[in-house]
Amino acid sequence: MFRRKLAAIVTLIVLSGLFSEVNAQGRQSGRLNSLRLSESFVRGNSNLSVLTVLGYRYQFSEEIKFGADLGYHQGTYNDSKVKEFNSAASIDFTYSHGRTVEFYGSAGAGYGLFTNILANKFIYQFNPLAMRIGNGSIAGFAELGWGYRGLLTAGLAYKF
Repeated sequence: MFRRKLAAIVTLIVLSGLFSEVNAQGRQSGRLNSLRLSESFVRGNSNLSVLTVLGYRYQFSEEIKFGADLGYHQGTYNDSKVKEFNSAASIDFTYSHGRTVEFYGSAGAGYGLFTNILANKFIYQFNPLAMRIGNGSIAGFAELGWGYRGLLTAGLAYKF
């Protein structure tokens, strides 16, 4: 578990370096991009397991961000262990933006691939209430909604 979290953090740092060219373009236009790492608990047949998601957001306007999420989940389905890899496109809409707190909603849809049972499925997530807290490049966020990420998602975001 620790190695997986460490690998996700290292991946986040490496990806932020890869997006340095996008960073320069974003600052020139006054727009910001962000990388997000989140975890949420999702319910399988009878247990809870963790879904880890790495996401990217591009700020299109003051209120709207477009993005993509890549997720990994290992759990139980019909008494067999499965791994799920998913990808989804998303859109965030900011309701209120203060100095350190931002309230927003988001929606996303994509595709999930299950190993071991060779099944695929359409996935979606709708978060009508979400909050980002931070005053610089790094911030925490929490999202309340329903879909493939469960009811509550929390994580860290790095803005560049």
